[in-house]
Amino acid sequence: MKGNFRASLVPMMIAAGMSLSTAAHATPILQARCASDSLDPATARLRLEWARACGTRINVRSPTAPVFPASLYDTMMKSSNGNIPLIEYLETDDIWGKNDYSGDSAAVNQMFVQSQWRASAYSAANDALGFQKWSGIASLALPRPMYPTFGNNLDINVAVQLFPNPSYNPADCNLYTDPAGKVVYTPGSQGFFVNGYCTSSCYLPEEQISFEGGTEGILDAMTQLRTGVTTLAPKSTLGHVQTRTDDVASYTHDLHDATQVIFTITTRSGGQLRVTDKHPVLEGDGRIVQASSIKAGNHLLRADGSRDEVVSVTRSDYFGKVYNLAPVSTNRVANILIAQGFLVGSSRFQNDDVDLINRIILGRGIPRDVIPR
Repeated sequence: MKGNFRASLVPMMIAAGMSLSTAAHATPILQARCASDSLDPATARLRLEWARACGTRINVRSPTAPVFPASLYDTMMKSSNGNIPLIEYLETDDIWGKNDYSGDSAAVNQMFVQSQWRASAYSAANDALGFQKWSGIASLALPRPMYPTFGNNLDINVAVQLFPNPSYNPADCNLYTDPAGKVVYTPGSQGFFVNGYCTSSCYLPEEQISFEGGTEGILDAMTQLRTGVTTLAPKSTLGHVQTRTDDVASYTHDLHDATQVIFTITTRSGGQLRVTDKHPVLEGDGRIVQASSIKAGNHLLRADGSRDEVVSVTRSDYFGKVYNLAPVSTNRVANILIAQGFLVGSSRFQNDDVDLINRIILGRGIPRDVIPR
């Protein structure tokens, strides 16, 4: 009965763009977990490839004769290449996802694609072992993919953190108790679980973020797990900017130093914002854009709603870690933060709301005839 329930539940979730994993594990401690298991985008994709490969090889085992019949089913949808029936795999009939590499829903292909591409028609091809593998459209790739983080208990509050092998060799599906992959974890009857999905980050460590009572560098704020971040109030418009205080849902940072593309944006007032190329920034007309698209002559929005002309934009390489945070609220306007005195998007805009890039976010304050269609 349980297998039949899961087999009917997951296709509905796929059609709705949902996953059990995100809802089941939205706990505050995830911010600390992601901070100690933070990956850059390229490595995040390697982990997703590893999780998909291990989920099929270890749990499903066969692309034609899986461990239990409900592990394999036709989603009743077609691929973008050749109208191929999209086939999905469930790793187990355990609704909580014990020993799954993909998450609670254990819908291997769905978790793989939704973690790194916006929803679209997916292409399909068989991998080396004969399992069908879905892929998204390159232009719809998330700039900061999500990736699973593991523990030895379903409850992230008591789970001991576990790590894949650092090389992400798909032939090694063990989990380890240390990031270096030296001490193998033996699941036994306790098993392992996906405790949540993390995303990457894009502020330099010294960038000043506004919190209740003043500003603080994001690295110091993350170290203290500081809460009380200042965001826009949901009803803010260009003509009436209001702020409020919210708790922090998550902090993220890169696990290893890496070369980052940094844009330094200097304004007429002497203000300066330094962020990675894909960081979401509000322009003077209320439009959310990526930092790499901002040019001299454009305007940024300051915390009081005033427009500040951009006088120069320089690109440089930075070797080190970058950081980010997301408030608890999922309201789109309430996910606009204040960095260095300017209005910028939280980490949610890079993934959950990546479709809002190049869209008007504070449009209620803009005349209809100037809103792009």
